[in-house]
Amino acid sequence: MLLLAFTAVVGSFFATSLVVQRSSSAVGRLSEDIIYNSAPSIEHLALVRRSVLEVELLLARFINEPQRRTDLGRDLDEALAHARRGLSGYMALTAFPGENAVRMDIQESWMRFDNAVTRARTVAESSPEAGRGPLFDQEVDPPGRRLLDDVTRSIEYNAVRGRELAERIRETRRQTLVLATGLNLVCGLLAGVVAWLLHRELQARRALADAHTRFLETRAEELEQFAGRVAHDIRNPLSSARLSAELAVRKSPDEASRAPLQRIIRSLSRADAITGALLDFARSGARPDPGARTEPRAVISDLLVGFEAEAEQAGIELHCEPVPPILVACSTGVYLSLLGNLVRNAIKYMGDSSTRRITLRVVEEGAMIRTDIHDTGPGIAPENLPSLFEPYFRAQGGVAEGLGLGLATVKKLAEGHGGHVGVMSERGTGSTFWFELPRAGSSWDTALTHPAPASIHRH
Repeated sequence: MLLLAFTAVVGSFFATSLVVQRSSSAVGRLSEDIIYNSAPSIEHLALVRRSVLEVELLLARFINEPQRRTDLGRDLDEALAHARRGLSGYMALTAFPGENAVRMDIQESWMRFDNAVTRARTVAESSPEAGRGPLFDQEVDPPGRRLLDDVTRSIEYNAVRGRELAERIRETRRQTLVLATGLNLVCGLLAGVVAWLLHRELQARRALADAHTRFLETRAEELEQFAGRVAHDIRNPLSSARLSAELAVRKSPDEASRAPLQRIIRSLSRADAITGALLDFARSGARPDPGARTEPRAVISDLLVGFEAEAEQAGIELHCEPVPPILVACSTGVYLSLLGNLVRNAIKYMGDSSTRRITLRVVEEGAMIRTDIHDTGPGIAPENLPSLFEPYFRAQGGVAEGLGLGLATVKKLAEGHGGHVGVMSERGTGSTFWFELPRAGSSWDTALTHPAPASIHRH
C-alpha cells in the first residue's frame, strides 16, 4: 500500500511536470508567432504606410515647387527607399494562412504606385509647367490610395491574428492552471496518505522496538540475577576447596606431592576471580544508595596501599597527583570498585613496556568529578575502542585471564550513578581510562534520578 501510494505521488508529480512542460512549449510557439511574425509585419507595414504618405507629400511639392526640385528629389528618393525596405521586410516574413492574397494585392499596388511616381516625376522634370495639380491628382493619388488601403487591410489582418494568438495563449495558460492545480491537489492528497502510512509504519516499528528493548532489559535483569545467584552459590564451595588444598600443601612432605596441589590452588583462584567478577557485574545494576557520599582522596590512598605488592611484583610505579578536597555522590564501595577495576586492568595489561607507570588524577569539571587512570602500557587498537565496555568483550590476542566483565561493571556502576565512562588510547604510548560521577549535592544527587547515557570515548 505504501509503495503504491508513493508511486502515485511520483506519477502525479511527473504528470504535472509534463503538463506544464507541454503548456510552456505551446505558449512558446504562440508567443513566437506574435514576436516574430504578427508584430514585425505590423511594424514593417506601418513603415510602408508612413513612407507612402511621405512620398506623396514630397512628390506634390516636387511638382509644384520647381525651384527646390534638387533637394526635394533627394528626399523623395530616400522616402521611396524607406518604403521599399519596409515592403521587403514584410514580404520576407512567413505568411499566416490566408495572408498570401493580401500580400499579392500589396505587391501589385506598390508596383502601380512606384510606376506612377516615376512617370509623374519624369513629366514634371521635362515640362516644368505641365499640369501641376491634375498631374498628381490623376497619376499618383489613385494608386497611392489603393496601396494605403491594402496596407491598412494587411495591418488589420495581422492585428486580428495577434489578438487570436494572445487569446490562445490565455486559454492555454488557463487550461494548464486548472489541470496543474488538479494534479497538485491529487499529489498533495496522495502525499498526505503516504505521510499517514509512514507515520503508522513508524509507530508500529517504534512499538516493536520498544517491546524488544523491554524484552532485552528483562532478559538482562534475569541474567544478572542468575549470574549473581550462581556466583554466590559457587563461591563458597570454591573457597572451601581452596582452603582444603592449601592445608594439604602445608602437610605434604615433599615438593613432588605439593606441585599438583598448587596447580589446583591456582585453578581454584582463577575460578574464584571469575565468580567474583560475575557477582560484581550482577550487583553493579543495583539502585544507588540515596545520599551516599565518598571522599576520593581517602579511597585512593587506601587503594594504592592495597595495590603496592601487586604493582611492585609487576615492576610498576603507582603515582597519584594531589586530590582536591571534594565529595562524590556514591558510596565508598562503589568508588572503590570503579577505581579498583581500572587500576587492576592497567596492571594486568601493562605488557612489556619499558616505562611502567600508572598515574591517578582527580579533576573537577563543574557538577561532575572526573577520575583519570593513565598507564604507559602498549595502548589499545582503534578498532577495539568502541567495544571495550561491552560485557564479555576480550581483545583479540589478549593474554590476561578473566571474563571481560571488569570494564562492563565500571560502565554500569558509573552510569547507574548518573556518570559517564570513556577511554583515550594511542598505540605505543599508553591509555587513559576515566569515569565521571556527580559532585555530592549536585542536581542529580538531590533529585535522585538515574539517567543512563551511552559511553563516551574521547579521542
